[in-house]
Amino acid sequence: MIMLKSSSAAFTLLESLIALMVTGLVFMTIQFSLSLLKTQTQAPLDITLRAVTRQIEVQKYTFVSAHTDHVILKNSEGKLMDLTVHNNKLQLSASGAGQIIMAQNISQLMVFDRTTHLELEVVNYQGQKANGLLYLQKGKNHV
Repeated sequence: MIMLKSSSAAFTLLESLIALMVTGLVFMTIQFSLSLLKTQTQAPLDITLRAVTRQIEVQKYTFVSAHTDHVILKNSEGKLMDLTVHNNKLQLSASGAGQIIMAQNISQLMVFDRTTHLELEVVNYQGQKANGLLYLQKGKNHV
């Protein structure tokens, strides 16, 4: 009787299950590591505020009026935009035009109208404060 020897290079069922388990463990480790990395790489509040003020200045908004907790701006299309804190977000919003979220986890915005610029102070929920200066051209209907 002649016995045929099988020389296939295939994986056995046990080897396949072990490979799947190891792959699953690697993916779980990566998933948990990414969530930890995200919380550690959030930008500090002062850098976030600097980015916000720079974005507003670059986009050529003009200054209309300032109040203690919000600023009215006019965009290049002539729409009035309100820079304010709403639902824990620092945002630019206009009626019928949607909103632009500038920063998150902000509890308070304080605005100080200086002669040549606006001074903005934001406070987050950890109690951290950041100050920023906003230099804008004054609009024609400045209040």
